[in-house]
Amino acid sequence: MPEYKLHFTEDNPDEDESRQRTLDELSDFAATMNNRPLAIVTLDQEQSRLWDEEGDIDYQQEFGQQIIAQITDGATETLVIRNSDGLPVALAAITENNGWQGLGIDKRLRFEIATMLQNDETEFD
Repeated sequence: MPEYKLHFTEDNPDEDESRQRTLDELSDFAATMNNRPLAIVTLDQEQSRLWDEEGDIDYQQEFGQQIIAQITDGATETLVIRNSDGLPVALAAITENNGWQGLGIDKRLRFEIATMLQNDETEFD
């Protein structure tokens, strides 16, 4: 009779490493936002639901473009998009050539990123 070994996903070092790399990337990106004019936009409940929905329409792209168009004022350089629960779903910053670069935040990391941003004295009300 062959032996079987149980493998639990919590013990998967690749997943932990991937999670840490993603957190490091988000942390590094957030650091580039420090001391720059910030806009914080909160999605309503329907937008929040659609933001995380997989399908034919990329709502993250759609909403992101709409928000960027609304906040582009020549002064705002960074952006945090939050869901209706107040958790960040995306970070964005204007680049040297006046284009916006952004990163989406995976559901499983949103609380950690919110905590990190609050610890960096970014105000969330």
